[in-house]
Amino acid sequence: MCFDPKTPEIKKICESLIGCKINIGFTITLKSGENFSGEINNCNIVGDCMEDIIYPFINKYIPTFEKGPKQSSPDFYNSKIWEWELKCFSNTPCFDISNFNSYISQLEENLEKKMYRTQYLIFKYNLKNGIITITDFKLCNVWQIINYKGKYPISLQSKKSMWYNIRPCNFNDMNAVDKTPNMFIKKIVDAIDKTPNNMENKTRTINNIYKQFYKLQFSRIIQVFNNIH
Repeated sequence: MCFDPKTPEIKKICESLIGCKINIGFTITLKSGENFSGEINNCNIVGDCMEDIIYPFINKYIPTFEKGPKQSSPDFYNSKIWEWELKCFSNTPCFDISNFNSYISQLEENLEKKMYRTQYLIFKYNLKNGIITITDFKLCNVWQIINYKGKYPISLQSKKSMWYNIRPCNFNDMNAVDKTPNMFIKKIVDAIDKTPNNMENKTRTINNIYKQFYKLQFSRIIQVFNNIH
């Protein structure tokens, strides 16, 4: 159970972007050779644009940092082992972390990968007159970006009485010290137990998640013990 060893370096690189201004515009070249340029103020394209902007900036300093598959998770890889997801927002975080059922399936399949080998680069921005200004940044683990004090065991979007997408907490509440892996697992299991969604075998899924989590915790204790002695 460990994180990407390049985490501190990636965090420092991303923090250096706070306050930077990114121009998003377009240029049309007519057959006559005449050019026409303009600004784009559509916030819906910022997330996709940021992937292309952030990638070469980090890759310049960390050559093992690579793009992930198009239209699929993760957004980036490092050394083909560690996964990085990019999330951007203005005003209030309302991005999707994952589809609820899909994320539970991924935890059941490989909890270590989703909990400890995946981290989140979260940028807050302002878009005005075609200029993106990065106003803040946080590097988070998944258990740090979820709200556990709302209507549901974890923060999520509900549609037609079905749990659809897992959603983030308030930006200021991310990285809160009282958010722990243990809390995350407890609330995820509670969510599995209470979800109205159709799941093949809730008991099996809960047991598989608990089994993986406690195995990782035990391995960590052994590693610490060996390092001491």
